[in-house]
Amino acid sequence: MKKIFYSFLALFGFLSFTACDDMLMTENDSMVIGPELDGRTDSVFYALGIAQGMQQLADQYFYVGEMRGELVAPTVQTDNNLRQLSDYSQTESNRYDSAYVYYKVINNCNYYLANRDTALYVGSTNVSINEYAAVAAWRAWAYLQLARSYGGNERKIPFYTEPLTAISQIKEENFEKKNLHEIVEALAPSLEEFSGLAVPTFGTTEYYIGTPNWSEGGKNINPARIFVPVDVILGEMYLEDGQWLKAAQYYCKYLCNNKLLSSNLQAGFRTWNNGMLLTDAFPEDFGFTYNNVVRGYNDIFQNTPSPTDVLTYIPMAVSSQRGQTTTIPLSFGYDYYSTQSADRCPRVEDIQIVPSKAYYALTDTCDFYYYPNSYNGSSLKSAPDTVHVSKMGDARANYSNGSDNSILNRDVTDTTKVYILKAENANVYLYRTSTVYLHLAEALNRLGHPDIAFAILRNGISTYLEELVPDEEAGTVEPYQYMTQESIELLQTEVPFLNIEYRNVFLPEVTYGIHNHGGGTLNATGMEIRNSVNGSRATAVGSQRNHSYLPEPIIGAKMKEIAETFGVEVGTTQADYINAMEDILCDEYAKEFAFEGVRFYDLQRMARHKNEAGLYGADFGSRWFAEKLKGNNPAVSLLEAKNWYLPFN
Repeated sequence: MKKIFYSFLALFGFLSFTACDDMLMTENDSMVIGPELDGRTDSVFYALGIAQGMQQLADQYFYVGEMRGELVAPTVQTDNNLRQLSDYSQTESNRYDSAYVYYKVINNCNYYLANRDTALYVGSTNVSINEYAAVAAWRAWAYLQLARSYGGNERKIPFYTEPLTAISQIKEENFEKKNLHEIVEALAPSLEEFSGLAVPTFGTTEYYIGTPNWSEGGKNINPARIFVPVDVILGEMYLEDGQWLKAAQYYCKYLCNNKLLSSNLQAGFRTWNNGMLLTDAFPEDFGFTYNNVVRGYNDIFQNTPSPTDVLTYIPMAVSSQRGQTTTIPLSFGYDYYSTQSADRCPRVEDIQIVPSKAYYALTDTCDFYYYPNSYNGSSLKSAPDTVHVSKMGDARANYSNGSDNSILNRDVTDTTKVYILKAENANVYLYRTSTVYLHLAEALNRLGHPDIAFAILRNGISTYLEELVPDEEAGTVEPYQYMTQESIELLQTEVPFLNIEYRNVFLPEVTYGIHNHGGGTLNATGMEIRNSVNGSRATAVGSQRNHSYLPEPIIGAKMKEIAETFGVEVGTTQADYINAMEDILCDEYAKEFAFEGVRFYDLQRMARHKNEAGLYGADFGSRWFAEKLKGNNPAVSLLEAKNWYLPFN
C-alpha cells in the first residue's frame, strides 16, 4: 500500500498546456496549481492536459485488459512484464501494475472539477458545462478501471474527490476506501445530472497531431473522440454493479439521442482453409452474394480521425518529440516509431503477442451463414429457398497473406508470424457503438430479456422486432418469431428505442445484427426479396429463411456445452436460459473485440455476476473464469476471486 501513496508525491509533477497547437503534447510535466479556470480558453488547455494523462495510462489499461484474457498468447520474444500478466504471476515491480497512473488522472480531474466555473456563458450558451461533464466522466472512468483491475468488490481502494495540492494531505489514513459497488454509489448520482450532454468538440472534427517518421501521411484526430460520453460511462458503471435496468436505460439514452444504429460492418468471408483448426473445405454451393472488397469491419481500425463505429479512443503520439508514445504496436509486430520510410507501418520480426489457441478454437469453428450458389441475385421474383450454414469460421478472424488488409495478416515467407491489424495505428479503442449495443444486450439479458439480447446479435433493434412476436391464437407462428410481448413493451416504454419519438430512427432497412459482422453474407441485390427491404433481413444471419441461427438451437447448444464442461445439471428455467445467453454474448465479445485491450474486464465482470447469481453454486463464476483462463497456465488458483486482480501495493 505504501508504494501507491509514495507515488502520490509525483502528482504534483503532471500536466500543463500553453497553446492549442500542442494538443495532446506538453513541453514539460508540471502540474499547474491555481490556473485560471474561470475563462473559456484556459480550461480547454487543462482539459487537454488530462487527456495526456489518459495517454500515460493507455499501455497499462490495454495490456492488463488483453494479456489477462484468453485470446492472446506470449511468444519467445515477449517482454517478461507481459508474460507475468498473462500467467498471473506479476510482482510489485511489474511495469504495468501501477494504480498511480489512474490516480494521476483522478487528481487532475478533481482539481478541475473543484475550480472550474460551470456558469460561464457566451450569449445564451453555457460554454463550460459540457467540458465539466466530460472531465467528471473521465474521473468516473478512471475509478471504474481501478476497481476492475484491483479488486472489484473483493477489495477496497483509496477514494477521494477533493484535489490533493499539499504533501500534508498524502497520508494513508486520510483516504476513505471503497469497493466497486461503493464507487458507483458515490459517483453515479452526481454524474446523472449531466446525462444527455454531448462531449466537447473544440469546434473541429479533425486536428493534426503529427506525422510518423516512416510515413508521408499525417495523423489526425477528432477531439470529440478523446472523451468518454457521460451516458456511456453511466451505463458501464451500472452494468458492473448489476443494476441492469439503469444500465440499459443509459445505454439506450445515448444511442437514441445520437441516433446510433447497429450498422453493417461485415468483415467479408473466408475463402480457404486457414491452416489452423478449421477443417471444412470451402463449400461448393457458397453464393458469392456479398461484395467482399468493401469490408466495413476492417475499416474501423484505419488511420482516420473519426473511425467508423469508434466512440472513444486514446490516440497515441506519432513520436516522442510530439508527446506520449506507446509500445502496443511493437508488441504486435508493427514498428510505429520506425524511421524507415514505408507505405504502411513497418513490421518487425520479433512479435510478442499473437492470437491464442483459445481464440482459434472459438473463431475457426464458428458457423457461417450464406445464400446458396443457386441463388445468384439475377432473379428478382423470389427469395432463396433457404440459408445454408457451414463451419467456415468467423470472418472477423479472416487472414490475408502479405498485405495488411484483414484483421489477421501472415508473413508470406513465414506463416507462423501473425500480425494483427488493430494495433497498427497506435490508437487504444475504449468504446465503440458495437460495445454499447453488446453491453446493452448483457444488461437486458440479466434483466430477464434474453430474446432482446439475441435480437441484438441476429437482427439489431428496430421496429422489425414487433413483427417477431408469435400470434399463436391466429396459428401463424413462424420459426423466426422469437420475441415476447413483454420485451416489445419494454422497448416501447422503459428502454424506449421503439417509442413514438425514436421508432422512425430504428428502422429495419438501416439496422443490422452484430453477429453479421463476421457470421454471414449479404444478399447480392442488397435486399431480402420477400420483404423488399435492406438491412438485417437482407443478411444471411437475419434472414427469415435462416432457421439455424435462432434462440432455440443456439442457446440450447450452449446450455448443453455448459452442462458438459462444468458437470452441472442445466435445467429449463429462465435463469438457465439467461446464463447460457450470457455465454453466447461472451463469445461474441471475443470475436468482436479481440486485441482491443478489453477481454479481462469483460471476463471479470461476467464471472462476478455469475457468482452473485448463485446458479450452479455460489462459486460457479470462479469456476467459469478459471476454465476460460486455463490455457494461460496461471501461477495462482483462479478459483479464488481475489487472485483475478492485480495486487494493490
